[in-house]
Amino acid sequence: MALGPISKDLIEKAVASPSDETRALATQAIGRWVRDATLSEGEARLARQIFDVLSRDVAEEVRRALAVTLRLSKNLPKSVANRLINDVDSIAVPLLSTSPMVDDDDLILVFQSRAAAKMQAVAGRQGLSERVSGAVINFGDRAAVATLAANDTALISKADAERLVELAEQDDLIRQASLRRQDMPQNLAARLIDLQIADVDEALKPETSDHAQIASDTGERARASWTAADWSPDALNAYVTALFAAGKLDEAVIARSAGQGDWRFAQLALAHLVGISATKAGMIVLDSRPFALSALLQRSGLGEAACELVMASAVAFRDIERSGASISRVKFQRLMTERVATHPAADIHGDVWMDWLDEGLGPRAI
Repeated sequence: MALGPISKDLIEKAVASPSDETRALATQAIGRWVRDATLSEGEARLARQIFDVLSRDVAEEVRRALAVTLRLSKNLPKSVANRLINDVDSIAVPLLSTSPMVDDDDLILVFQSRAAAKMQAVAGRQGLSERVSGAVINFGDRAAVATLAANDTALISKADAERLVELAEQDDLIRQASLRRQDMPQNLAARLIDLQIADVDEALKPETSDHAQIASDTGERARASWTAADWSPDALNAYVTALFAAGKLDEAVIARSAGQGDWRFAQLALAHLVGISATKAGMIVLDSRPFALSALLQRSGLGEAACELVMASAVAFRDIERSGASISRVKFQRLMTERVATHPAADIHGDVWMDWLDEGLGPRAI
């Protein structure tokens, strides 16, 4: 029985050549044809026999050539795949990461071995089921759990998400990865963000009154700069909710965000302060008539300087947005700052405004 265009000589080299390199190259050549081929029953049987021999080869480079070449193929026999995922890391990891011939039971068994590289490979695999994700969270090491948290294609049950947040409370690596998840339940995202805010406060813990002012200013900048353009609405809302609940949604944070043109954050913050929907707050911000926004700001409890800065920023924001120009975020922020700095009210509140906006653009403006 022949194996498609693969010659008997090539098969002989793969299984019997005295040279490790020759066997590895022959294995790779056979694997490249088999991986995408539509095999007959006889060809599949012959391929299984050949791969069974190759997966037991004494040379690691031969077994690795087999694993890497067939890592995405459904023509890799299940028995061979199981043998290879129990091999050394360099051979097992490619299959654990991507092979369709490795099922949930196989992936969960990896966590009995406690092999770090293998656990991390499983955690980063695309489309993990809730069952496997649960195994990662409950039995994986911190690197594996952080990898899972950053894997947005992995399904995570509500119970396991709560366990993930508990782990994040004790581990910065897991927390940072968890904060980036787009499907994190809102109440759990709020807990994560509140923890992150608390860490900033602790890191900025003052030693003197001068340090206290620096810490306060820097903490406000951190909060105002935390939001990202790619945050989901739920994640952003959870962040603002956490700030509000912690009593840290102050005028400096709101004024700085408005001055930077981050109106997704600013309108959510104002909505929380006033007790209206974010949608309604957004409509008020985009309204070219100043009366509604002025009334909203009066109800928010912000001071005069902050209200004036928000008003000036809203005008600048609407003008830049309506110009239709395609500009980078950095240029947009600079235009906002320039417009605010030349606003007539800057003659009165300029020093306060610049204190709020100074360094507010952060590293993104460099």
